[in-house]
Amino acid sequence: RLDPVEDLGARDLASTLTASESGREAWLARAADAAAAIAAMPDPGINPAFDAALFVRELDLAREAVFDLLLGAPLTPAERECHDAWARGLVAEILEHPAALCHRDFHANNLFASGEQIGVIDFQDLRRGPDAYDLASLLWERTTLDWMSEEIAASVVERFAARRGVEAAALAARLRRVLLQRAWKVCGTFARAVAQGRGAAYLRHLPPELALVRRLLSETPADRSFAAVLEPRCAAVC
Repeated sequence: RLDPVEDLGARDLASTLTASESGREAWLARAADAAAAIAAMPDPGINPAFDAALFVRELDLAREAVFDLLLGAPLTPAERECHDAWARGLVAEILEHPAALCHRDFHANNLFASGEQIGVIDFQDLRRGPDAYDLASLLWERTTLDWMSEEIAASVVERFAARRGVEAAALAARLRRVLLQRAWKVCGTFARAVAQGRGAAYLRHLPPELALVRRLLSETPADRSFAAVLEPRCAAVC
């Protein structure tokens, strides 16, 4: 494992992106190249591939953290079934996406500006999964959420798609569904930390992350059913 201070410097990509608004798209393009390079690598077998049990467990932990722990408003049995049916359907959908090697934590705190390239650390969770997974980590998480736009994201998707030789519009559609799974998982991570008194700083990031989940929910019956459960409760946080 690389030591970020000794080998890549103390300034991670999150700091670089915050300090230089004008250079964001160039650095994100380089990050897309790094993600594409990882995706093209053969699986070294460090971890088992993403599977339904892992993804569903992440969503169930998010349900518990947001509704039970943070809001103190557990779902009714009928609401719980809406959430669980939505979670199972979403997971089944994204597991049908083309698979690639994923860093899994490909966010700007694990990336470093190294000359004109991107250095990457923390490979311990490397595994195969949906091909848009690392883009979801890069584009719409804590370190980029405040300023990320659809236009910037689209340019990164196009760059990654070109490097991978896939159609950009199809990749963008897959990204929305993978991002929905990961965004709800991240809501759970933030909510659990806040509820347990060990992550007050995350309270600022939880409302925009919940807003992202709400925005990504589609007009499918399963998504609409979960939206009907989520919306009334969001008022307490958003």
